[in-house]
Amino acid sequence: MFRRSDVLETLREVSEEQGVDFCCFGDSAYPLSRFMQHILKAPAEGELTRLERRYNALMGRFRIVIENCFGEATQYFGMLQHRHNLRLGSQQVGKLFPLAMFIFNIHTLFYGNQTTAYFEGEHMVLDVSVEDYLSLADEFQ
Repeated sequence: MFRRSDVLETLREVSEEQGVDFCCFGDSAYPLSRFMQHILKAPAEGELTRLERRYNALMGRFRIVIENCFGEATQYFGMLQHRHNLRLGSQQVGKLFPLAMFIFNIHTLFYGNQTTAYFEGEHMVLDVSVEDYLSLADEFQ
């Protein structure tokens, strides 16, 4: 599904327009590129460099933040939970999930959430206004 989407092309376009690189962080099934990152693995015969280990540690922390936010979003929007029979083909997952995350992010900007409160002192949560978020969201329509 990801390969058929235009996510990477959209990231490229938005990055060029904004003058800042945006990227997805996925698992190692996706090839590394300017717009797709993942945890680095040590070569067959060797070790990761100090910088690569630091990158993995930092990205692992970001991944924890993201996974916790997804967990909170599914608490707000029960229809996103697998136990409610959320499946490709039986519901419009491609519309439900982005819309729910969009609304959850706006809610978070107004009221915060447990994850942002926990990680607030670690500069792991972006400080953005609702207006800026909405203007950036226009880019992805």
